[in-house]
Amino acid sequence: MPIYEYVCKKCTKQFEVLKTSSNDNEPVQCPDCESSDEVHKTISSGIFRMSSASASIPCGPAGGCPSNSGFS
Repeated sequence: MPIYEYVCKKCTKQFEVLKTSSNDNEPVQCPDCESSDEVHKTISSGIFRMSSASASIPCGPAGGCPSNSGFS
């Protein structure tokens, strides 16, 4: 179950929502001002990890992760 980060444009609150298959199509509501019209999904910094050393080296079952990638 993914956790998505959202920001409310109305009150500038940033918050996270755990999305499941049962609530995937429901509109997301701001926990502070309860607006759902002004809530937008943001890109989480935890999703992306890019550096010049590991960006061109594939990580996975076939390639493995290089020792300088930060993964063990």
